[in-house]
Amino acid sequence: MKRSNLIILLVSAIVLFSCGRDKSTQNQNSNSSFPLTELQPVDTTGALTGDWIIRHEMSDAEKLNPIVTNDATASGIFLYIYENLMDLDRVTYELKPLIAKSLPEISEDHLTYTYDLKENVTFSDGVPLTGEDIIFTVKVIKNPFTDAQAYRNYFLDVKSVELVNGNKYKVRFNMSKPYFRAIYSISDMEILPKHILDKNNETDKFSWEKLEEALKSFDPVKYPELQKYADFINKEEISRSKEYVIGTGPYKLDKWVTGQSITLVRNENYWNRSDLPNYPQRLIFKTIKDQNAAVVAAKNKELDQMQVIQPIDFVENIKDPGQFSLKKALVTEPSYNYIAWNNDHPIFSDKKVRWAMAYAIDRKSIVDKIVYGMGQNIQSHIFFKSKYLNSDLKEIPYDVDKAKTLLAEAGWKDSDGDGILDKVINGKKTDFKFTFTNNTNPKRKMVILILIEQLKQLGIEAGIQEYEWSVFLDKVKKHNYDACFAGWQLSVTADDPYQIWHSSQSIGEGSNFWSYKNPESDKLLEENRLTFDDVKRKEILDKWQQVIYDDQPVTFLWSEPVRYVYSERYKNARWYAYPDSPLLNEWWVPANRQMYKD
Repeated sequence: MKRSNLIILLVSAIVLFSCGRDKSTQNQNSNSSFPLTELQPVDTTGALTGDWIIRHEMSDAEKLNPIVTNDATASGIFLYIYENLMDLDRVTYELKPLIAKSLPEISEDHLTYTYDLKENVTFSDGVPLTGEDIIFTVKVIKNPFTDAQAYRNYFLDVKSVELVNGNKYKVRFNMSKPYFRAIYSISDMEILPKHILDKNNETDKFSWEKLEEALKSFDPVKYPELQKYADFINKEEISRSKEYVIGTGPYKLDKWVTGQSITLVRNENYWNRSDLPNYPQRLIFKTIKDQNAAVVAAKNKELDQMQVIQPIDFVENIKDPGQFSLKKALVTEPSYNYIAWNNDHPIFSDKKVRWAMAYAIDRKSIVDKIVYGMGQNIQSHIFFKSKYLNSDLKEIPYDVDKAKTLLAEAGWKDSDGDGILDKVINGKKTDFKFTFTNNTNPKRKMVILILIEQLKQLGIEAGIQEYEWSVFLDKVKKHNYDACFAGWQLSVTADDPYQIWHSSQSIGEGSNFWSYKNPESDKLLEENRLTFDDVKRKEILDKWQQVIYDDQPVTFLWSEPVRYVYSERYKNARWYAYPDSPLLNEWWVPANRQMYKD
């Protein structure tokens, strides 16, 4: 997943690194002998518009309205449609103006953030963007009945947004209390078009006080007008039709063929072309659910760029990419893999059982066999290259005897001699049997099958059930699973794990889909949000990581670099150490190598 953008890839808002600015040149600290791809210099001399880029996706996007989706696939598409007040430089990780003229004016008490807006910004239909669009977008986020649970937690402390002295090009965000990364949350908000999504000005009637009251009561009967508007904005049509999916970005939605492809076309009237190019005429995101078929398509020039999920494809099946007019890129992007145990499940509600699972998994052998050594074992949610990492957390070794001891201490034994551990839970004899829920991802399936074999040594019977991505996502969001292999794609700004780990986010379809609840963890996460001193925040996050480590609500596995292949005909193909590494709008093709014409 994505927003701190479920994978799932799920998106945490994190990571200030401590190991230098250009992360594309940093090595992976793993057993891998495969070098990472260096960030190349800009190559736009003589750049031309035209041609297409056909990018592979493993699954269809969920929705293309950025406020009501937490899907990684969608995030990698709508970033070309919508824009933010500020942009994050992908080399320096510093905020820089985009829709705003400059960095915001911030009050000494960190309770107001004032932005001056550029007056030449227009949506792709030619309508100017103003502060009214920003106010509208925040009201959509704050409406408790919109499908914005993951996004909303970053705006909990935004009390109101207003035009300054009626100036529609100057907006002020008013906070109810300080929040250390408010500048990132506010600046990074994708802005929706009010003239398209609120033609009757319904949200003008939603006072900030009413939105706050509704957030506390969460009673749709009491706030029918909020529910009515949320029902509208949550509709699939609103996030799929080019009539509604309109932003200020360099591309606009052309068509969406469900399960097949999403096509974006160049915004010929893009307001910011002098600073932000949009060279390709079309960006086509083509869904091929079978990874093997996708690799064949790339070799046959039916795909121009793809992430290679299976390491064996990257290492062996595309050993000589030049043979197929392809190039490879191996890129460090902040992310990690883990096993989520449903903490509300009768078996996994016991901390000793979760610790036993951690000891029962031979992570090193899996990394060596499945990932070809391209992985760094981890013990924490915090990215292993971050300065906020608690380096005192000891690596959990593969220890079958320790796992057996913990299971015995938790009351699990083979009472009937059938080879499966059992225990009386709520008055009923329960066998230690469960199912891994998985999407149709071949690498994850291989890992899970190894885990199933490793758990047999303990007298645990595990199975696997695979689902198409949207079904898998729905089951996970609704906590309708026993365990699953998942991942988080992380951000590169200062860490706030609240979205993923706070107990409030285990309600509804929040990102804490493993139902972890611990008052001590909650307290530290809340304290982290209020702390602006970086040294003190490091201390808080160290304590928080220790709490999570001690509870083991999930089993952290490893971080690994992302593997890409792409057509060699593109110039300025730069690979950033940043989620959704390439910016496809920057790529271009010389006239004599262009393949597609509109």
